[in-house]
Amino acid sequence: MTVAHESADYLEDIVPSDKRESPTRMTLIWVTFIASVSNMYSGYLARADGLSLGQVMLAIGIGIVIVMAYGYCAANLGSATGQAHSVLTRGILGRWGSGLASVLLLITGLGWYGFQAYFLAQLLQGLFGIGHLAVYSAAFAMVMVLNNLLGFRGVAKFARMVAAPLLLVWGVYTVIKAFGSASGPQLFASPHIPVTAGILVTVTLLVGSAIYGNEPDVFRYARRDRTRHTVPLLIGYAMGIGIFPIAGYLMAELSDASSLGDTIQFFVHFSLFGLTGLAVVVFVVNQVALNDANLYEAVNAIQNVTSGRYRIATVLILGLIGAIIAVEMNTLDNNFFIVANITAVCLPCATLVMAVDLWLLTPISGVSRPVGPDGAPRAIVAWANSSPANIAGVVAILGGLAVGGLTGGLIPGLSGFNHTNIGIPALQGWATAVVLYVIGLYIARRLASDRQRAVLLGLPRETESPIDDGEAPALAVPAFAAEARQPTPSTGT
Repeated sequence: MTVAHESADYLEDIVPSDKRESPTRMTLIWVTFIASVSNMYSGYLARADGLSLGQVMLAIGIGIVIVMAYGYCAANLGSATGQAHSVLTRGILGRWGSGLASVLLLITGLGWYGFQAYFLAQLLQGLFGIGHLAVYSAAFAMVMVLNNLLGFRGVAKFARMVAAPLLLVWGVYTVIKAFGSASGPQLFASPHIPVTAGILVTVTLLVGSAIYGNEPDVFRYARRDRTRHTVPLLIGYAMGIGIFPIAGYLMAELSDASSLGDTIQFFVHFSLFGLTGLAVVVFVVNQVALNDANLYEAVNAIQNVTSGRYRIATVLILGLIGAIIAVEMNTLDNNFFIVANITAVCLPCATLVMAVDLWLLTPISGVSRPVGPDGAPRAIVAWANSSPANIAGVVAILGGLAVGGLTGGLIPGLSGFNHTNIGIPALQGWATAVVLYVIGLYIARRLASDRQRAVLLGLPRETESPIDDGEAPALAVPAFAAEARQPTPSTGT
């Protein structure tokens, strides 16, 4: 997920202050990123699980609170530093930590890429009754590669400026019309379906469908004013995981259909007066734009490791892998559960660790990292100057992944794989990562030497001064140590 600026993408630079967007502009951008017809699937599944509309609304409320807390941290990390997510990982987590984050980004991007291609095939099956979903899913996945490969940014721009706003209006109109229909008063009654899952499962799906993990890539273009990120985030999340899941639930309830395809067909006839052609255009463009962002994430993960080389080969290979994943998506509900949970747990653990590092590194550990120009609290760190690893950060991320994976049934080979959902796995994983990193910061403060602190927290080599031949590069100096080394003012006459 990224925002391609009209003049430059600033992938290896800090976004200048005069290139930052206003809160109004960021609101429009963020809403279009969250708006997706695939979010209706959460509501559809909630109804299939026997939940009432009131329970779904409660799940939506809980989900919005959770993603707002995460989103606020991630958005401020991006706006404060002005750096791309992959560059931030390099400077804060070190080479191994950045590699780990790239792997997590790759898994997330390709997982959603395969799912969205398969979901598009499901949508068209509902509208036209097409068969051979595996073939269509693979074909869609390979065609979607062209947008990344050839740079057809007009498709993504059309999706943000036309398709996504139209989809939002469509979703709002659907909800209003459903409540105003003759069946409106009965919509809050419990469906005559056995309850097979609780509210927390729906919360998990909602959180996973709203989280990207690399939100700093978007909000690095926002102005450095943390008080102004609340409105864009709240409106985006309320529309994305509020309106569309409710619309999906209502369409499933009113149609009383037994399949997603029949529900989508009813959705088009109920709210779009049977204009199937328009629905196809909106669905296809929205899904293509979403997968443009998903593949871009995965490509950036590889490019971070290869230093930007082999881009065309990377796009083609990852597109092929995405097509294979789409073919394997033969059970949509189970795979949606896995992909949403992986997205919610994996990369956000790394993002939150970096957010903690930004705000609590110096207050807790007394250590500081190099600062950047134009008021940026973190400098751009090249691969050559990055540390081997932020040991405390990597351990914290792995701890968060373990807790989230165990409680979310995400670890293949275990009995709970694809079945277990204890509590809210993402929230538990995030909390574990944050707590472990805070503990690591306190441990660093108690270490005896600057060198030990630098190794534990992965301080990068200083980049401001040249390195003499035969001289080892200097490490960033802990804040308290720098103060201690200042000469004591003379009090003599």
